Amino acid sequence: MSKVVTRRELLDKWREIEEEDDDETSFSDPIKRRRLNQLKEKWFSDAFNLLIYLPDENHIWCGDWDLMGPLLETFYNYFQENERNDSPLKLLWTRISKELRCCTKCIYQHHQGQEMYEKEYDPDLIGPLLDVLHTLDEERISQHLKEMNAKIATGQYDPMQDNCEVVCLMFEVLTYPVLLDDQLLASEFQAFIEAIDNSHELTLAGHQPYPGIYALLFLKSRRARSIGLRLAGHMGKLRESSDLDPLQPLLKKCIGFLEADIVPSTTDASRPRLQLDHITVWLGIKALLGFLEPPAFEEGILDRYPIFLSIVLNHISDDSLEFSHAVNCLRFLFEMLGCKLWLRATLSPSVMRNTLLGQCFHTRSEKIHKEIFDLFSPFLQSLEALQDGEHEKQRRHFLYFLLHQVTVSSNFSSLMRKKACQIALFIIYRGYMMNPPSPPFECAHMWGPSLVNSLKDSSLHSSLRQPAFDLIQTVVVSDASALVTSLLNFQLLQGSGSTMIADFDNEEDDEEVLLDHNIDRDDGSCWNCFRLQSRIASRVFKGWMCVPMLWSDVLVDIDPVLLPLSFAKAVFWSLSRLSMVEVDNSTEVHLSVRSCSQIWAPELSHLYGWKIPSGYHDGGDGAESKNSIIISKMCLPLLRTFKRLLTHYSVRMERGEIKRQWTWEPVISGSLILLLVDSNDTARQVCRQILEHVSATRDLTSGLQFLCGSPFSLSAIILGLRHALKLAQLDCILSNFQHLHHLFFVLCKLLKDGNSSSKSILGHSQNAVDLSKFSSQGGFLRQPSSDSSVNNVNEYSSVVSSDLWEKFCYILSELSWISIRKFLAEGKSFKDHKPSQV
Repeated sequence: MSKVVTRRELLDKWREIEEEDDDETSFSDPIKRRRLNQLKEKWFSDAFNLLIYLPDENHIWCGDWDLMGPLLETFYNYFQENERNDSPLKLLWTRISKELRCCTKCIYQHHQGQEMYEKEYDPDLIGPLLDVLHTLDEERISQHLKEMNAKIATGQYDPMQDNCEVVCLMFEVLTYPVLLDDQLLASEFQAFIEAIDNSHELTLAGHQPYPGIYALLFLKSRRARSIGLRLAGHMGKLRESSDLDPLQPLLKKCIGFLEADIVPSTTDASRPRLQLDHITVWLGIKALLGFLEPPAFEEGILDRYPIFLSIVLNHISDDSLEFSHAVNCLRFLFEMLGCKLWLRATLSPSVMRNTLLGQCFHTRSEKIHKEIFDLFSPFLQSLEALQDGEHEKQRRHFLYFLLHQVTVSSNFSSLMRKKACQIALFIIYRGYMMNPPSPPFECAHMWGPSLVNSLKDSSLHSSLRQPAFDLIQTVVVSDASALVTSLLNFQLLQGSGSTMIADFDNEEDDEEVLLDHNIDRDDGSCWNCFRLQSRIASRVFKGWMCVPMLWSDVLVDIDPVLLPLSFAKAVFWSLSRLSMVEVDNSTEVHLSVRSCSQIWAPELSHLYGWKIPSGYHDGGDGAESKNSIIISKMCLPLLRTFKRLLTHYSVRMERGEIKRQWTWEPVISGSLILLLVDSNDTARQVCRQILEHVSATRDLTSGLQFLCGSPFSLSAIILGLRHALKLAQLDCILSNFQHLHHLFFVLCKLLKDGNSSSKSILGHSQNAVDLSKFSSQGGFLRQPSSDSSVNNVNEYSSVVSSDLWEKFCYILSELSWISIRKFLAEGKSFKDHKPSQV
């Protein structure tokens, strides 16, 4: 009996063989080549003898992977006819197969060994060996799956006893998805994973990547695909192209199948390959795209398979069953690639748009109509960064189609007509919200009437009306911000010389005047949204356009009850931004729109009455807008009209008891204080009613003390008064000096009586008690006050410390003094004007 060679001896001998094999002379010298082959054969024989007779507890791949790796070379002859069942090679494979059933470490080392051969050797030379190894793995795993499925079917499956084998099967197939290309293995695995999920509800542990989970998305079984989707959701997205490497054989096969309509041929016909069908492949690709980050998609799919984009685009021009799937894939392409799509695509945006619209008229299917409609928003978003006018051009096309072609065509159902309007309004809303914004106000006559109808139609489902609500409050806030900014900057250009006006509402300076720096400026409330939208619109005020007809239709003709509270807040916020700007207290707001336009701003009368659009080109290419006007041309008339309509709506809102829906939010303090200093009696009355409701008080002093009750509201007051003090410097306001009385009065009262904790309202004397029975309603004469309001004030507890109040007074005085100096200078000319004397 020959001596068994030790593991160390085998490793040393293999190192010598490798060194001799690397010697270039061994290739040209037959004697050296023959000797090298003899050394290898002897080494293989000794390695077989060592590994086959290892103790059962010692796994070959776990402990001796450095010996087993070179032995893989011998498997080239595994299927030779002269091989015996008791040959060392088959004995070795039998043992390895047994160990691979219960050890994930062995599985990992086994596949690592094959990958090493694939990377280090010429594909043409090593290909036959790898084919043999892949076939052996497919046979091994298929047989194991078949046995496990039989156990499950006959009730012999024991979760405790068979757990290790289940884990190994899952680990190997899901880690090395190339195995699923075997038809028999894939069929058995589908049944296996569904059965195991029924018993255990599969989950993932740790951060180990399992690329085979994404391969499940391409299986025919709907249940298997559902399991794949669930597990892939837990794994997260694939970020790099290298994450797709394990899936490349499957992707190459699927994309080639869609391109040529045939399954790529395989060199090994001994086992049937996975059969594909178009719908399953599209479902798999669509699902996979949802788990890819843009870099993974671009480098892992588009760069490797440039034909993929053409395949998707070509399938949106036919009416096959694959159309819907191609449209969904195209939506993912828009979202992931953006404008990069158009740098790669062979179709222009116009051709693609016409193809999509043509499909809408070609079919009556609601499902297809909805899928195409849902594609319009991402289509337009992909054009936003091009800066060549293509986005605006295509947007007009889609708006005209959705609002004026869909509505008159019998090809579309009633539901799809409503859906078309919803999507159109969302497209318009996004234009206002872009930074910088790109609103389609140049074609407002296309969408204005549809917006108004959606606002009026209370029978619409809330999801269909929500874009209309979002849009109209954004329009109101944006218009108010752009108008005020335009007015202030116009005076600056006229030589006002006020640096304060030049820095109008510089949001970056807000932190300097905030008393509580822990305030969340991005709290997600509607007030914060108004602030952010105001900043966006103010930056592009020079080209901003308003649609007075839209103001009239909404603020005059629509019952406030039909609109949400958020719109009432938008109106209130916008009205406060126009505080003191329009001082006329006339009450013609009850008149018709035509009468109002003639009295307030006859120069705007040509903008009333919705114009009928003649086509998608209306408003584009520099054409004159039908219902819109740029604010720089008529800022004052637009301001005058807008404020009166906002005031009119606010009055109707309060008459309709909308105020009962208001709840206290400290940030409201900024808008409340702005309207308290407004010279317009109607605006102040609306403000007073809201303040009384949220504070449960009845007089100005207690209302102001309520507003000063927290650091957050104090900061809001400072920001509001800073805005008022900037507006007060305008020539159009200074020329009506008497209307600044309310600003002076509230400012002084705020500093004197605003802090309830520093001075008791009732005081300690009878005189104080007597004074408490009177209240100020914004004028100089004291008015009788009810006892209940006094009690309410006493019950209110301020959380503002004396230090914080002192800081508030200091900041407010500092802000005020800049404006007061100008008031003193400008006010000299009004010293003999009795209404202007304070």
